[in-house]
This record gives sequence, C-alpha cells and structure tokens, in this order.
Amino acid sequence: MARATVLVTGATGLLGRAVADQFRMRGWNAKGLGYSRADGVDVLKVDLNDEAALAKALDDVKSVPPLAPT
Repeated sequence: MARATVLVTGATGLLGRAVADQFRMRGWNAKGLGYSRADGVDVLKVDLNDEAALAKALDDVKSVPPLAPT
C-alpha cells in the first residue's frame, strides 16, 4: 500500500520540521517547499510562478495542513 503524501509548509523551520516528523511517525510521506534541506523531508525546489512545474510537484500530495506559529 502506498503511503499518502503531505506537503508541510515551512518544512525546514522549527515548527515545520516538528509537524513533518509527526506525519512521518504516522506513516505519511512528508514533502516541503523551499531551498534548504531538512532530514526526512523531500524538499521540492519549485518556482511558484511556474504553474505546470508546481502542479507536477504536487500531483501526489493528499494534504496541506495550515501552519502558523503563534
């Protein structure tokens, strides 16, 4: 059975890493958008102005949780 994929915004930051870790511990494949690296997260380097590239990168994403540090 294929693992579901989640896109974690800010996956290379403090909150995003913690959220990605929790998803991975529950069997999800965690992806992020950005230009730096994060352990265990597939960081996608995509030009957000390129709709075709963005659509392709997000094709298998099933969830994008809203994250906002307080």
